Amino acid sequence: MNKFLKVLIATLGAIDVVFSIFIPIIVALLLINISGRLGDWRGSVVIGGGMLASLFRAIKIGFLKSNDRDD
Repeated sequence: MNKFLKVLIATLGAIDVVFSIFIPIIVALLLINISGRLGDWRGSVVIGGGMLASLFRAIKIGFLKSNDRDD
């Protein structure tokens, strides 16, 4: 495999990871925009849930990366 293809695959993988982490936050913000309850306490709960889901995904990806090594 040449270097260009490796760089392209690595870049696509990184973009996939970033989008998979931020999708819960984006969905939460879309739900708040549709319902129009940004200042309400329910909007804060939805944003908090999106942040917690993103944090969980980030931790999960981090642990998957550390377990793949055969040191």
